This record gives sequence, C-alpha cells and structure tokens, in this order.
Amino acid sequence: MRGRWGAVAALGILAAAGTVFGQTGGKYNGAGIARGGQIPYPVNTAITGMVTLEVNVGPGGGVQNVQTVTDTPPLTAAATNAVKNWKYSPAMLGGVPVAGVVDVNVVFNPFNPGGVGIANGTAAPPEGLEWTKGDFHPAQVKTARFAAFPANTVTSGTVVLIVKVGSDGSLGGVRVLRSVGALSAAATRSVSGWTFAPATYKGAAVESYLPVVFVFPSAAMGNP
Repeated sequence: MRGRWGAVAALGILAAAGTVFGQTGGKYNGAGIARGGQIPYPVNTAITGMVTLEVNVGPGGGVQNVQTVTDTPPLTAAATNAVKNWKYSPAMLGGVPVAGVVDVNVVFNPFNPGGVGIANGTAAPPEGLEWTKGDFHPAQVKTARFAAFPANTVTSGTVVLIVKVGSDGSLGGVRVLRSVGALSAAATRSVSGWTFAPATYKGAAVESYLPVVFVFPSAAMGNP
C-alpha cells in the first residue's frame, strides 16, 4: 500500500463518490469524505487557526452528529455548518456498511502567513468524546503549520486533502479531494511538514486516512 501512494501523490481531484477512505489491510474500513465543498471564511474577523470536528456517519453515509474536538470561535460555527452538509462514505466491517466516525481538521489560513505554526496543533478530545468513537480512533494532528499563501495570486477558496497516516504516525501520502488552483499545491506542501499520531483499532495502531481542509481567505479580507 505504501508504494502505491508514494511520498506525496501528484495533485489532482480525486473522484471519491463510492470510495471508502479509511483503515486498510483488514476487515474494517473507516468512514470518510466522499465529497467536500466550500467553507466560507467568516467575515469581519482576523482570527485564524484550526478547528477539528468529529463527524459521526451512519451506515447509509448520512451525518448523524457533529461534535467539536478543537474549538476556535467564530471559526468553529462556519466549519460545522459546512461540514455537516458534505457527502460521506460509511465505515465498512466485513464488507457491510456500519456506523463510523471521521475527524475533519479545518485550517482557516491567514492571507500571508509565511509558514507560521498553528497554535494548539495538538488537541485532546473533550472529556467523554472518545467514547463515541467505538473501536476505531482516528489519527490526530500533533503539530501543524499554516500554508504559505502563493505569491502573485488573489485566489481564495477551500482545499480538501486526504492524508495517509501510517501505523507509526508517518506521512504516507497526500491526495487532493477538492482543488483550488495554486492553493492546492500550497496546502499540500504545508501538510507534508505536519506530524501525526496514528489511528487505533481495538487499541492497536493502524494505517488510516485523515481529512485536512484549508480555507484560504480573499486578499480583500487582509488577514494578518
């Protein structure tokens, strides 16, 4: 599986409808994003940072609940309102769809950050939240950095990445699920320097796929 992905996959939109992004190499496949959409950057705010949401996905792929793992007001509300309307693929157990959970990490990127680190890149789930995950606990972000905004561009929008995290926490590859021109390359370069804690299934570290989303503001917002 590692060879098929390589270090960092070439950029491109991954047609994910019907595709399960999740734990491989066993009878359990984790829930994942089938299609991601635009997340509006809140207006009249200079706040940047990362929001982590736990999305509970039913056997039919519908969203049952969205809980906040990392809260960064007012960014959290914008991320939650968008993510709950995305399309998801259910977890699979022995080839049968089952309820599952996927953690979605949403980075609200400054307009000109210069590769600055993200505060609170590592977040412990709120008390009791781990119980909702069942046997599968998604990979977690340990350290993260903002993307360096491409020079000479006024492009803005939402880039959705699927990051492959090895059972040792290593980065196994990055694929673009939703692309926005040069911003996709900037987001991919940033994530290639992040560090992760691996997912676990029944207490054992496993290979998994983790969604990472970058929301790039417009130049007119002038985020610091």
